[in-house]
Amino acid sequence: MNLETTLTVKRTCAVTGLVVSQLLGGVPVAVGAEKIAPKTLQFLEATTISGYVQSSYQKSWGANGAAGDPGSTPARFFNNNRNGFDIDQAKVTLEKPIGDGEAGAGYRVDLLYGRDASRITANTSSFFLEQAYVQFRLPVGTGVDVKMGRFVTLVGYEVIDAPANWNYSRSFIYSTQPFTHTGVLLSYKWNDLVDTQFGVVNGYTDGAGGTGAADNNSGKSVTGRVGLTLLGGQLVFSTIGIAGAEHTGNNDGTRWVVNEVVTYNPKWNEKWTFALEGIYGRDTRMDAVAGAPAGAPEALWWGVAGYTKYQWLPHFSTALRAESLSYNGSALSIFGWAGAFTPVTLADYGSKGHVESLTMSCAFDNIWKNLTPRLEARYDRANPAIFGNATDGFAHNGIFTASLDIIYAF
Repeated sequence: MNLETTLTVKRTCAVTGLVVSQLLGGVPVAVGAEKIAPKTLQFLEATTISGYVQSSYQKSWGANGAAGDPGSTPARFFNNNRNGFDIDQAKVTLEKPIGDGEAGAGYRVDLLYGRDASRITANTSSFFLEQAYVQFRLPVGTGVDVKMGRFVTLVGYEVIDAPANWNYSRSFIYSTQPFTHTGVLLSYKWNDLVDTQFGVVNGYTDGAGGTGAADNNSGKSVTGRVGLTLLGGQLVFSTIGIAGAEHTGNNDGTRWVVNEVVTYNPKWNEKWTFALEGIYGRDTRMDAVAGAPAGAPEALWWGVAGYTKYQWLPHFSTALRAESLSYNGSALSIFGWAGAFTPVTLADYGSKGHVESLTMSCAFDNIWKNLTPRLEARYDRANPAIFGNATDGFAHNGIFTASLDIIYAF
């Protein structure tokens, strides 16, 4: 261990000693780096610790209702506070990467706290274990990387982790997609052009709310991705899918989703970045779902979203997202959107709906070290009307939202 690491460990131990001393009623506790077990020192040297904190303020206009109930914005799974401050996410990650060797091994744990975590857990907890897996490399070909445990989904362009998204709010399409899976995932890079991933998981998602529960029947789901990288890395096509039986207590029917994500980082002007996402989903045998009427049609949803980002200055960028999502009433019983959207009658299950949005964001990158404030303006439109609140009803077709979020990453 080098001198800098030793000093860091000693400082950490000194602080830990003071904390423990207070917990023990002021009894002095002497802890030094030289008394730390060798395995603990190896752990500290091999493990990276990172994370971030995100807080925000949002205000919406057009659907607050006469009663003044601020409520939340339906159909947005995250970022749906209509009038107030939030702790959206606080995250800590511990990871030992596999490394570059032919037979490396490691692990990763991601702990998530905040409003977004409570949404994933259907408000049962503000903590969510986003990822926890062991990873290792099989010395086959160029190396097969294996993850076993809980890991984030392959589906979708936007992700749970706030700093990885260009905008503060997520798209409507994002709210139809899974969050995490528990199972096994294999990744293999065939050459500089093609890479693949394949996994077997308990179910469509691990979240208790939203798009389903983990392992609610005896069936398993399969998920995978095929990536094609062209133009020296400038253009990437990702074809992603997941399929399996997802109805509680039975294996009747199949929910399957096909997702296409295209990213383009042009060399002719590296300030631009573009992305395009399309999704098509179906869930058969909705008549087998508890409470659904006989003859309920299969769930259907499809949508497209386009993204672009421009880096005007080293510390200032703008991002634009436009999207459109269509669905039927059967799909609403899967999405878990807030509001009065749960289908009841056969006509409800067969009804069709459409939402669209336009989002503009400005990011001030690292004017303060590790700190990124973002301003966002967003307009949502729906047919039939879905915006409003439980007090006055969901009778508005449109809603405008302005937000400020600040992320500190470490």
